[in-house]
Amino acid sequence: MKKIIALLTLVFTSCAQLPVRDARMTVGFASSKPSAKSTNELSDKPKTPYVAPRALTNFTNALTAEGRDWRQHGVYIETLEGGEPVAMLNEDIAFNPASVIKLATTLAALNKLGPNHRFHTDILANGEINEKAGELNGDLILFSGRDPSFSIPDAKQAGEALRKFGVRRVNGSLVVIGEFNCNHNSQTDISAGVFERNSGIVFRDPIKYEDANSQPRGRLLVTVESDTLLRVAQYQNAHSVNSMAEMLARHIGGPEAVKSFLINQAGLSPNTIQISTGSGLSVNRMSPRDTVKMLRTMVGWLNKYGLKADAVMGLGGIDPGTMRARFTESEFAGSVVAKTGTLTSTDSGVAALAGVMHTRNRGTLLFAVYDNAQYRRVFHLRKVQDEFLKNLMNEMGGPAPEKERSLTSNGDRLQSRMILAE
Repeated sequence: MKKIIALLTLVFTSCAQLPVRDARMTVGFASSKPSAKSTNELSDKPKTPYVAPRALTNFTNALTAEGRDWRQHGVYIETLEGGEPVAMLNEDIAFNPASVIKLATTLAALNKLGPNHRFHTDILANGEINEKAGELNGDLILFSGRDPSFSIPDAKQAGEALRKFGVRRVNGSLVVIGEFNCNHNSQTDISAGVFERNSGIVFRDPIKYEDANSQPRGRLLVTVESDTLLRVAQYQNAHSVNSMAEMLARHIGGPEAVKSFLINQAGLSPNTIQISTGSGLSVNRMSPRDTVKMLRTMVGWLNKYGLKADAVMGLGGIDPGTMRARFTESEFAGSVVAKTGTLTSTDSGVAALAGVMHTRNRGTLLFAVYDNAQYRRVFHLRKVQDEFLKNLMNEMGGPAPEKERSLTSNGDRLQSRMILAE
């Protein structure tokens, strides 16, 4: 009898020492209810009981085999139709989403400004133009409309347009009013220098700067009009350009405005998210489940305009940018539309991936995968993420790439235009 009691004591003690989350993953219990209805109405049909997929078990096993702590990794995946959970791991823990934050900035900006919004940069001559001498006797004013996408080609074309007005030399300064971003430089002074060098216009005096409260003055010569906000945001996310996202966030009120949008429009709790930057740099916080709620709101917003997810994110294995080298196999290319996120040192390193993927048996899935590198190889985690998602798609009947593209397509060139004053 004493031996039996001792044996039972040992068994119960061992079971009590098992990580609660490990036990849940193995048996397939759901720790919490699926996300509530948001922009896309969720089906009221009975939910299928959650059972953890084999791919999730293989994912956690791969992490632990490398000596990584599974508690530093988060996953939440649910069906677009019905909102049924497909895979869950630390889904309500707040992680650093890195550049996935750019999707929040994108959605908040699109909602406030509209997909067809265009940014304007006005260039004015504050002085007399001597066309014969090719000189402007005064200052050239660059009144910034805070275009996130202003580029070197824009600067060159603006210079060509100015020469049509007889301006090849300025006997004064380039005066930049407001924040100015050129060629992905977030600092106004660096951007102004890039513009000056590439415009081909010769300036006698050093560049001057005035804040945005200053009024434009002089004769309007050229307006540089950006591509649509939708295309700008798509380029920004496909290539993960931090300076563009930061400028875009400032257009709508900064990180606080992005957070407010997520709370009021996507239904996220103010106590579970932290938005400190519009780009995802530095310290931000969002759980995998909240990320999927944001994605559901985004899909619903895009649907209103007849757009798909690849209108604002890159197609894996197809589009230029950070998704080009991922999911490149012929059967998977085009099945995952996502935003990547990478931090090499903040929070000990972060690899993030969130978006939508298409499967044969479960339809479209919304997903978020967050991995903390624990001061180890960050880029290796991308391969682990991709392997997990490919295994999951195969478990769901295989990938189902979209046959029809969105109304827009990713590319490496935005189409701005020069508007010459009469």
